[in-house]
Amino acid sequence: MRKGHASKTRRASGATLIAALALAAAGCGASSPHAGSSQTPTNVPAYVNEPFSHQQQLIAAGGRLIVTYGCAACHLAHGASASAPSFASFAGHKVRLADGRSVLVDEPFLRKSIADPAAFPLAGYSERPMLDAVAHLGLARRPQQVAELAAFIEEVGPEPQ
Repeated sequence: MRKGHASKTRRASGATLIAALALAAAGCGASSPHAGSSQTPTNVPAYVNEPFSHQQQLIAAGGRLIVTYGCAACHLAHGASASAPSFASFAGHKVRLADGRSVLVDEPFLRKSIADPAAFPLAGYSERPMLDAVAHLGLARRPQQVAELAAFIEEVGPEPQ
């Protein structure tokens, strides 16, 4: 197996593992995500978050949101889906926008795209599913959740070359 391919396969598998761990950490059967803050669920002891950095906590919270909100169905699907780019190959790469420009998917891009998908429509993808999801979830009014989602997407993305 080629070195780059093996690394991407491990990263994609890692994305699935992170999402599964995030779901487990959230407590299977949790009725709803937290409303705009990264609070520890009441069924998890407070010491569980202590050894983790702020960035690690953002990533874990983002993983829980990815699972809870159903983002994983389109964005973490093995081999990507025709309706959405795969998180495993998104962050750290340049993407083509609908207007023909090419931009790097970095933290500012992710935060803006998550809060307002119409800001950077991607070539080859309908922006309607993201517009509907963001409106339904109220992400434009939840900067903490946007930061958590962006942190998770960056974490599961490819390593910089």
